[in-house]
Amino acid sequence: MSKWIGKPSPKSMHTGAGWFAELDRAYTDGEYAVMSRVVETEWGQVVHACIRNAENTDIPWAEKQRIKNELLGEERIALEVFPKNSELVDQANMYHLWVLPAGMKLPFGI
Repeated sequence: MSKWIGKPSPKSMHTGAGWFAELDRAYTDGEYAVMSRVVETEWGQVVHACIRNAENTDIPWAEKQRIKNELLGEERIALEVFPKNSELVDQANMYHLWVLPAGMKLPFGI
């Protein structure tokens, strides 16, 4: 298990714009940086978590699962969205997880 250290968030530092400026939690374990915010949706409160690594490279699925478990909960469902091209934002090697409300179940699974 990693040792996560809290860091100043974009919101606390009054930096950035749009959704980035809303990120109110930030953590690092030396290898990964994770920032998050809570978004009110018709499903309830969803956590938007952004993940990057120090090398700015791809992050394997198993690492994203570990990070989700350690910071957001082992029994929470998270989704990674692949948007339609007209809504694609690809300016940084950052991964976005949308963590559903506790206890929420999807109508499908593996």
